[in-house]
Amino acid sequence: MSSLLQPLLVPDRLMLGPGPSNVPPRILAAGGRQLIGHIHEEMFQIMDEIKVGIQYAFQTQNALTLAISGTGHCAMEAALLNTVEPGDAVLVAVNGIWGERAVDVSQRLGADIHQLVKPAGEYFTLKEIEEGLAQHMPSLLFITHGESSTGVVQPLDGLGDLCHRFNCLLLVDAVASLGGTPILMDQQGEQDSKTFNLYY
Repeated sequence: MSSLLQPLLVPDRLMLGPGPSNVPPRILAAGGRQLIGHIHEEMFQIMDEIKVGIQYAFQTQNALTLAISGTGHCAMEAALLNTVEPGDAVLVAVNGIWGERAVDVSQRLGADIHQLVKPAGEYFTLKEIEEGLAQHMPSLLFITHGESSTGVVQPLDGLGDLCHRFNCLLLVDAVASLGGTPILMDQQGEQDSKTFNLYY
């Protein structure tokens, strides 16, 4: 295969979407450094610094903030696999492909799925969400903050309080919105975000 003997040519492109996106030169330079082992002392320091950066991005003091290497879908699977048990009632707000994907993953986990559905391009009101919580009494509410398939940003104010009232976890997909739209995790959780609110 002569193509394997040729250098890899990747064109320069300016990408302005939620992902993939252009990598800053500082990050490209860091990627060219030697690898170190996952149990080296320096790696623990690097991971602690990454944790502080993530806490700042989400505006949280939650000590359980951590980074998992993977795609947005990987983050969704990790979040749902660690919060949903077979038979759990899960309420998913669906207004685009990410809500649909959360339904699919939750169904595969054996959850009792309930959906709040809006046409693509619309967001959910607090009243609609409250009615869904009251009707289905889920153990978890999944909602997408930045629905990249339609460009809709879901308001989050008040959701933490609603979920506290109905004693359910709040799981927010912020993959496409983090860094572009303020996310105030602790403030939006108000009562006890460390227990009830999960963002990725």
